[in-house]
Amino acid sequence: MYNNKKKLLGLVSLWLPIAAVGAQMDYQFNSPSFNGSGYGTYVLTIKQLEDQAKATNKAAADALAQQAQAAASNTPQAQFVANLQSRIYSQLALQITNTLYGATGQPSCGNNCGGTMDVGGNTMTWSLNNATGKINIHITNDSNPSQYTDINVPVGTFAF
Repeated sequence: MYNNKKKLLGLVSLWLPIAAVGAQMDYQFNSPSFNGSGYGTYVLTIKQLEDQAKATNKAAADALAQQAQAAASNTPQAQFVANLQSRIYSQLALQITNTLYGATGQPSCGNNCGGTMDVGGNTMTWSLNNATGKINIHITNDSNPSQYTDINVPVGTFAF
């Protein structure tokens, strides 16, 4: 009887694996990049995530650069140079104004006065135009001559 049980158990063990694999197994990819379903949305989402990451990285790099620039311009030496330049430009403007306008508000340099000066990478030219009755000031950027400023001031308007 023990032998019959063994044979029966052997037959049952052969039959059970057949019953277990009787159903067909279908596998589907979850990623739209493999199954094609919703692929356009998938690609668009990936592109948006990449763009957001690039924008975030660029903003962080710009912020660091601005912090470094602010730190460099906030040193005592940089503050001294900025203050000195401001005072020099103020005195320069005062001297040009005093030359062009005397105590009476008329040019103290006569009818044909003017000059040229190089200041901080800029060329400044001023002259009295008797025909128009104006003082012309022309400031040109030496590194890019297409960048300039023209100032025309009527003569006699600054008398007090």
